[in-house]
Amino acid sequence: MVVDFALVVESAPDAVLIVNGEGQITLVNAETERMFGYPRNELLGKSIEILVPESFRGVHKGHRANYTSKPRVRPMSGGLNIMAQPRLGGAFPVDISLSPMKDGCTIVSVRDVTERRRMESELQVLAATLEQRAADLCMQSGILQSILDSMGDGVIVLDQTGKLMLINPAARRLYPKARMGAAPSELAEIAEVFGLFRSDRVTPFPADELPLIRVLRGEAVDDMEAFIRPSDGAEGVWTSVAARPLKDGNGRMTGGVLVIRDMTARKSAAEAQLAGQEEERKRIARELHDAVSQSLCVLILDIEMIRQEIPDYAEPIRDRIILHHKKLMELSEDVGRLARRLHPSILERIGLREAMKQLCNEFTKREGIQVEFLHDEMPELFSEAVAACLYRVAQESLRNIAQHAHTNHATVTLTTTGAEMHLSIEDAGVGFNPEAVKGKARLGLISIQERVRQAGGRFSLDSRPGIGTRIDVHVSVSDKRPVSHQMGF
Repeated sequence: MVVDFALVVESAPDAVLIVNGEGQITLVNAETERMFGYPRNELLGKSIEILVPESFRGVHKGHRANYTSKPRVRPMSGGLNIMAQPRLGGAFPVDISLSPMKDGCTIVSVRDVTERRRMESELQVLAATLEQRAADLCMQSGILQSILDSMGDGVIVLDQTGKLMLINPAARRLYPKARMGAAPSELAEIAEVFGLFRSDRVTPFPADELPLIRVLRGEAVDDMEAFIRPSDGAEGVWTSVAARPLKDGNGRMTGGVLVIRDMTARKSAAEAQLAGQEEERKRIARELHDAVSQSLCVLILDIEMIRQEIPDYAEPIRDRIILHHKKLMELSEDVGRLARRLHPSILERIGLREAMKQLCNEFTKREGIQVEFLHDEMPELFSEAVAACLYRVAQESLRNIAQHAHTNHATVTLTTTGAEMHLSIEDAGVGFNPEAVKGKARLGLISIQERVRQAGGRFSLDSRPGIGTRIDVHVSVSDKRPVSHQMGF
């Protein structure tokens, strides 16, 4: 097969010229005409320098002479800044390849690289911009890392698969075996080693209730109390966990962030404060019982003796004394109720069930609100802390019903299920929206929640406007310290 050289040159995508040893153009193709804007007949016989910018023509002649003396194949001159001059308009960048022929002529191929240079320039600008943004991001990342490192709260960031992406030093102190890039299965191992337990410190959190699982389901977690107890026997830590899903601009899940706050010191302080309050209540109740109540009893007896000594003709005086005697009796009962509210020594004398029953009866008599008390068999042994917690919760809940519920009926239920005691206080009053009052100071509820936490129990509240309110408390009775039955305070 014979190749038609002229046809190949004419159809080439690059401008192709043949230049003789004297630098004269002897052949051009159609692309040369289009690229430079010259008719073919105006180029033939002309010096190749006609296609070189005027300011470079002298230098180009020197380069051409050097090449002619030592002709060689030179591929497209990538990287060289070569400019070509068209008939009309300004110079434009080109790549040139040279191929010597046997007759002393040279085949010159010219390629217009204007568009390539423009793209290279844009890429350089883009690269510089990206480099600057990367530097800014690195600086911001460093600032963020410094903030995270200095935080007292633990921060853990997971991707959508549960892989650990970030953990700050505070979180690492709680989870020392956690490492960057850990897979969910490895996190599960860490969860076993550093177990999360409910407030009773013995009941493990079910896997589907763990914060890292919930947040990857798209749930938000607020102030979830958890007790972390390492399996190596180290002292446990009380924590409060909050978690939020991470989403991209299109709302797709990209992971989750957990914030873990060490609440051990705060909880210990709260427990100490609550214990101090209870001790102070006990002291005041003892003073009321030992001093005020005894003095009232003596005074009542004296008045009764005086009444008996008054002759029949002094009936008006006797009536006044009887009236004061009645008032003193009522005052003595009030002092007794106040002492019992301050410290329920009745728990030590007659037990939780009977104390609850008496509490409900006294509340009905005093407030005019009918309280139904339901119960089943109580465990034989359970701690004084559990008994005091449940009694105080019932006491405070009934007080809240009297103040806020606007109802004439309530129910108190005390049951035992397995290793837990369950107290429920329910009313059909006006109710309220828990979310609407969230964060506001409702001291009664705060006191109840703190007592339940101190006893290692669980607290839940269900209330809706117009429907009523229900409080549920679950407390473990696994602590088998018996309730004391000593008389008195």
